[in-house]
Amino acid sequence: MSAIKQGPHYEIDSSELAAWLESQGVDRWWNVDGDPLLTGRVSFPCPADELAAELRAINRPLLLHAKNPDAKGQRIDRTRLDELVSRLFGNLPANGRGSVAWPSDRLFYFCWKDSPYDWMLIEDSLTTKAEMDQISEAK
Repeated sequence: MSAIKQGPHYEIDSSELAAWLESQGVDRWWNVDGDPLLTGRVSFPCPADELAAELRAINRPLLLHAKNPDAKGQRIDRTRLDELVSRLFGNLPANGRGSVAWPSDRLFYFCWKDSPYDWMLIEDSLTTKAEMDQISEAK
């Protein structure tokens, strides 16, 4: 069984997540780790607009891991996601070997409401930068 379902979490429609992703910039790239549904339908990493389209097509509720122990499955919308996002750097141990190239990349822990699999949605700033650099070079 999903660890998210057993702990504090919120519920959000996949279409709300899609709208939030688009509001972050359709040219921003994202990765998914651990979800057989999305990874079977989309090649990752992918830009926000492609992921958002797939989330709308799936059209199912998601459970979002919450740090707040009072979260017990309350429904939320896209306006809450900025305050609930985690930062990748905050989840990595410091090793003293210099700076990380992607310290502010955002991540969420999700599971589909009807699925036993927990998965991560992770911002991919390195791919976003590489894609933007390629576009700039082509001009």
